[in-house]
Amino acid sequence: MRSGILIGSVYLLASFCALAQEDILRPRGAPVFPLEERRLPITLGIEGGLNWNTASQELLYSPFQPSNTPNQQFKSGSGFSPLFNLAADLGFTPTLGLQLRAGYDIKTWGHSGTAEVDCQDIYDPTRVTVIPLSVDWTFTVHYITLGAGLRYSLTPTIWLIGGFTVHLHQSNQQKATFSITDPNTNCGFINPEDGQRYRTLEVTAEFNAPPMKKTRVGIELGAGYKVPIGRTLFLVPRLQFQWLSSFREDLIGKDAWKPYTEGVADVQWRNASQYSLQLLVGLWFGL
Repeated sequence: MRSGILIGSVYLLASFCALAQEDILRPRGAPVFPLEERRLPITLGIEGGLNWNTASQELLYSPFQPSNTPNQQFKSGSGFSPLFNLAADLGFTPTLGLQLRAGYDIKTWGHSGTAEVDCQDIYDPTRVTVIPLSVDWTFTVHYITLGAGLRYSLTPTIWLIGGFTVHLHQSNQQKATFSITDPNTNCGFINPEDGQRYRTLEVTAEFNAPPMKKTRVGIELGAGYKVPIGRTLFLVPRLQFQWLSSFREDLIGKDAWKPYTEGVADVQWRNASQYSLQLLVGLWFGL
């Protein structure tokens, strides 16, 4: 009888010791397997907006430079155009992440001004006068774009981004209109391309590659502001600037708008450049 009580007391004491040891070593209980891994924060978005484009090029003449011909109206231009992106933001830390983009970007720029041309009398071609000519032109290029940038969040709602972009040329079109604005002028200007006389001339052209470059690269710097409109839904206005490589190779031609009063000169269009300031609004949602 006493031995049974002794054995029961030892067993009960061992059980209490085991429970006490478990509580000390694992006060919160045994771990749950498998352990849950922290997911990489991912945000997806679609955005659209406008480019403000500026473009310029140098004109190098030889052996002389004609005065104020229509060619010189093509030295610079500007204009608005649309763009669209699909984007993803991969968060590495609460303040640092990588943004990836793929989109369709339309670059448009142009200029309107007044130049001077030789004008032949319609009834007496030997009579030549120099008259004002209105020049109005636009140039549009379509690109598929790919880009990546490092995002740094200054606050939970404001972030900065810097990265690069690649522009893949799809198509282009240049439209130009040359018009004599004085209805009392009884003459026509000579089109250097076909040698015919016109009072109004509309020209539409597309440049192949080359001289258009199939691929452009550039640097992007910008800032965004995240406006929560739902638990995982955000409205994101974004402003950025693009520094882009040249869109076209140099061209060589002739300036023959004043063949009678000044002569024909060789001309080279060099260092064609174009940059964009972009304002976009995106709808982003977290996964």
